[in-house]
This record gives sequence, C-alpha cells and structure tokens, in this order.
Amino acid sequence: MKKLTLILTIFVAMQATNIFSQDTDTDVVNFTAILQSVLNINVTSGQDQTATFDTPDKYNLGIDAVGTTTITVESTSNWDVKINAADFSDGATALIPIDNLGVWCEATGAHQIGTEVTCDYTSLANAMGITATDQTLLGNGGENSGDAADNAFNLNWTMGTMNGTMNAASIFQQLSDGTIANIGTFTTTVNLTLTAL
Repeated sequence: MKKLTLILTIFVAMQATNIFSQDTDTDVVNFTAILQSVLNINVTSGQDQTATFDTPDKYNLGIDAVGTTTITVESTSNWDVKINAADFSDGATALIPIDNLGVWCEATGAHQIGTEVTCDYTSLANAMGITATDQTLLGNGGENSGDAADNAFNLNWTMGTMNGTMNAASIFQQLSDGTIANIGTFTTTVNLTLTAL
C-alpha cells in the first residue's frame, strides 16, 4: 500500500508540475515614429500699425518708432524670412512709395543675430526700406532651426525717416514734388514669407 501511495503521490506531483510549468509565449508591437517637417511663422503682437503725420517735424524728419511687431518662427530645418509690400494706396489713384516704410530687427529668443540668425538691419540708422519685391529680412547664420523660444524677434517699424535703404526724400518733399499726390489715409499690407532652406 505504501508503494501504491508513493507511486500515486509521484504521479500527482508530476501532473501538477506539468500544469504549472508551461513554456512562455511572446509577441511584439512594431512602432514607427514619423517626424515630418514643420514650418510656421506667427505674428504674436503688433499686427496693426499706424503712422500719423500731424506735425512739421514728422513730415520733415519722419517717425522713428511707429511701433513693434513681434514674430516667432518654428522650423525643423534652417529657414529665412523675406519681406515685401505694395505701395501705400489711398484707395483711389494716390500712392506713397513703399520705401518710405522701414524696418529693423531685434532677436528676443535664444537664437541671436550674428550667430544662428542673420539680419543686415539691426538699428534705426540702417533700417531696411521695404520694396515691392522680396528682400531677405532674417536669414540662416548657422543652424537656426528651432521652436518659438529659439526664434523670437521684434520688427521695429519706422516711416519717412530716410534711414538706411529707405526713400531719401522726406514726406514733405514728396508731397511738394507730386510723388505723393495728396494727404489722406493710405494703407498697405506687409508680407512676411518663411521658407525652409
């Protein structure tokens, strides 16, 4: 009887071992991460600007600080920003040549002008006169890709100041010689174009 009990005990133990010790099984999940190009320019403030000429000094000397537009650039690749605008129009036939409007840049993000970013117009004295054709305002100085914290800028507007590449005649002179046909309200839209390099 002891032998039979021992044999039964061994048999039951072997069955229990077979139940609790099965082979393991595995499978996998294949995961793909796709990093696509991102290219975004955003005007964060100062989208609307007004230059009011209401004193002799403003007509003769211009307005140094019309206002500031802040922009950010987000890009997974190096980039540049070009700028252009049509002549100011009174909605009829009178125009103000667009090069009376000027702009100069300041970097406010981690990327700085002279290192990661280039801008040839960094002060009022050498302001860029806007033209109807694209001009490079901000360029790649060396790896300027990054987010909005990297690429944040002030665009400082000036008008009629005759600085840098701006129109060399005062607003008064242009009214006197007929370049600007009359006083009134004139408008234009400035275009900023971000391009991946």
